[in-house]
Amino acid sequence: MRNEIILTEVDYVRLNSLIYRLLGKDNQDIRALNFLNIEIKRAKKIYPKKIMPDFVTMDSHIEVKFLETGKTKELKLVYPQNANYEDGLISVLSPLGCALLGFKAGDSVAFEATGGTQIVRIEKVLFQPEANGEDLL
Repeated sequence: MRNEIILTEVDYVRLNSLIYRLLGKDNQDIRALNFLNIEIKRAKKIYPKKIMPDFVTMDSHIEVKFLETGKTKELKLVYPQNANYEDGLISVLSPLGCALLGFKAGDSVAFEATGGTQIVRIEKVLFQPEANGEDLL
């Protein structure tokens, strides 16, 4: 597992804005917001056109393998208001979603789940907006 996170400048600005917008709301998980804040602050920020297509950015569609069970699942990393785990739409504020952000295909990431720490490997980035000419502001 590697430590460096690569984040587009666009994702950084949007996520930073999300954190500050949600901090004042009573129903928000402060731990999740703080964890995301720490992760995006430590990330290396790059211009969207320069991110390699195998990195997980916001709205990326990926295939992950849960190493403990060997099961694979297709997921799309989304903003909290679009999340629906049953449909494979995972919030960036979830432990898994936050753990995936900024890593690339082949990387293994650990996250805290209900039953304890789990590890997933990013098998493939099936779709990345920046690689398809989107989110290049």
